[in-house]
Amino acid sequence: MAQARRWKPESLALLKPSDEAKFRSAAYEIGVAKIFTGPDAFTRQAEELEYDLLLNAVMGSAGVLPTFAALRKSVNVALSNKETLVAAGELVMACARDHGATILPIDSEHSALYQCLQGERISDVRKLWLTTSGGPFWNRKPDTLQFVSPNEALSHPTWTMGPKITIDSATLFNKGLEVIEACRLFDVSIEKVEVVRQRESVIHSMVEFIDGSFKAQLSTPDMRLPILYSLSHPVRIASNIVSTAPNRIEALHFDEVDIECYPCLKVAFHAASAGGTAPAILSAADEVAVESFLAGQIRFTAIAELIEESLNTLEITPADSIEVVMEADRKSRVLVGELVKEYTGSTILN
Repeated sequence: MAQARRWKPESLALLKPSDEAKFRSAAYEIGVAKIFTGPDAFTRQAEELEYDLLLNAVMGSAGVLPTFAALRKSVNVALSNKETLVAAGELVMACARDHGATILPIDSEHSALYQCLQGERISDVRKLWLTTSGGPFWNRKPDTLQFVSPNEALSHPTWTMGPKITIDSATLFNKGLEVIEACRLFDVSIEKVEVVRQRESVIHSMVEFIDGSFKAQLSTPDMRLPILYSLSHPVRIASNIVSTAPNRIEALHFDEVDIECYPCLKVAFHAASAGGTAPAILSAADEVAVESFLAGQIRFTAIAELIEESLNTLEITPADSIEVVMEADRKSRVLVGELVKEYTGSTILN
């Protein structure tokens, strides 16, 4: 509500207000004209209001339907919600094409790729290279991580982010989501996407072309840059928000990512190859597993186990409608919730 008091928005949407009457009263006091609450609050807000650009930074599958709502109105979407493209990427990109709208990625990695591909043909791309800092547990074997605490996993070496994405960075699951996103955004096969560690987090991603040349986007790590790019697209706004002095970049180091050390990344590649509803199952399973880890219900290493079990248990079908995708999401959440109960008190915790 503090942000609402500062910016005086036309509308507010909240899925689960702790006290709806108090929330509405406070919003009306500020002068908010429209208030949306409930599980479809974001979607109704996107459907009913008029706007030039939808910036979607909602966490989880709650961001999927508002994206469709904006695209159907032929409104461009600046997208920071990974799950939209992971769970329903092909449908989202088709909807954008059908309605003459554009998806503008806000994630630093995809924004970097998007910028590097301006004026280029996708057929000339050999590889899309997504960079990673490696997170707090770089190159540690999975069997050494079972007793790490949420506080340890939340200590990211470079970025300050919300709890869910920080844990995803620790497992490198976020990079798996980004691999799937890249396939959807740029219409390339999984074989054309690779992950590499860039220790300094200065190169945000790179494009390798068929002639052997590379293009990379570099800057001081600061999320305000990709946000500014998406808000001002197709032009660049002169800004001193972020300053990068090349002479202060002493060196750039790259390290190969051993996928065997990151089971969450490995299972994401498998889901991308399987296609259909597999990415939706994957994404939903991770959300529930991460929540359970943060709540102290499961060990860190159980996150990957739960994701893999959900993919092995649930039927993977063609993702030919948003209803099918959301049902796969729902089934995955239910299954992992049940599995967490089984895990509690089991050998995984003891």
